Amino acid sequence: MINITQGNRIASLDLLRGIAILGILFMNIVAFAMPEPAYPNVNWHGAATEADKFFFALQYLFAKERFIALFCVLFGAGLVMFWQRAQEKILEPIPLLRKRVIWLFIFGVLHMTFLFYGDVLMTYAICGFLVIQFIPNDAKKLMRRGILFTIIGMLIMLGFSALTLFELEPNMQTSMLGYPYNQESMNEVINSAVGSYLNMIKYNATTGAAILFLWPVIFWMIAGPMLIGMSLIKQGFFQKGTSVEIERRMFFVGLLLSVGQLYMILSSDFSIDFWLLASFNTMGGLLIILAVASRLIKGIEKNPSWLMPFQYVGRMAFSLYIFQSITMTLLFRVLLSDNFGLWHLGELIAIAIIVSVIQVQLAIWWQKNKGQGPLEKLWRTLIYKNVVPINETPLN
Repeated sequence: MINITQGNRIASLDLLRGIAILGILFMNIVAFAMPEPAYPNVNWHGAATEADKFFFALQYLFAKERFIALFCVLFGAGLVMFWQRAQEKILEPIPLLRKRVIWLFIFGVLHMTFLFYGDVLMTYAICGFLVIQFIPNDAKKLMRRGILFTIIGMLIMLGFSALTLFELEPNMQTSMLGYPYNQESMNEVINSAVGSYLNMIKYNATTGAAILFLWPVIFWMIAGPMLIGMSLIKQGFFQKGTSVEIERRMFFVGLLLSVGQLYMILSSDFSIDFWLLASFNTMGGLLIILAVASRLIKGIEKNPSWLMPFQYVGRMAFSLYIFQSITMTLLFRVLLSDNFGLWHLGELIAIAIIVSVIQVQLAIWWQKNKGQGPLEKLWRTLIYKNVVPINETPLN
């Protein structure tokens, strides 16, 4: 049974997408308010407080790698849905899908340059462009390939992180991007991230380009879950979930992987490089989020009214993703630029909660009064402009 809420939308996909876009702010808010090395290490600029370590543990277990993994799975599922709907409209799916990801890449370039260096749209677009070819594969083949890609990504990440450890000098640490730094250099990084808008653009472009430079490492960890998402939608996962037994296995194995790494990080007071074992948390996050997603999919069949606001959020996830970047950039790098890099993690999580409530209320109002999100509408218009169906007249 497919859950339909409006037109031919699948309610479970909207719900999961809504939860993912709200949850990802709890990851990204550190990157919005602090320099890049603060993301993996609360000791990035001296000894952290016990409160910071506590909130790091919460963020690590409930946000880090969870929502990015969920977005990857949903993106892969979305590619299959787009393919199927293009065929229903008697359109050639591959040219349309390529056009879709090319425009997403363009949006990503603008987003990274002018708002947020941690943009994921470009990475999704590149990975999506490459995995389109696998869409016709059957579900089992997609699942096998998705698991293989994810394991390859884990091994590459382990090797990449291990190499950085041998290159470090005494009293130096590794940033999120694998670059070594010391405490003195952080003042220069902080100053370069704020100030004039030209400074911010330069910081965004430089850091964002560094992330893209790591694309051969990141690709496998993104493309793997995308392929798994393609497999899951063909298996009907988003209509019925999976068995309780499989849910439990995925959840506890994922929790074991994540808790194990968290214990090593905290017990060593962050002296162990965060990224050396980050791949295990990535795998753990993927397993946990799939188990939780299955439980939510089953719950939505009862159509509880309290889930509807999250579906509204999911229907305009693209617009809200950019909304997050606009508001957080204005707040942390313009209005409160003097405090850039000085925030405690508990304060940032509190702000993320407030902004999440605002996003939910905005989504409810917009969906009831305007319908489709503004960027979703623009993206769709750009994709279908001048599209010529088979044996029919052009679509405008």
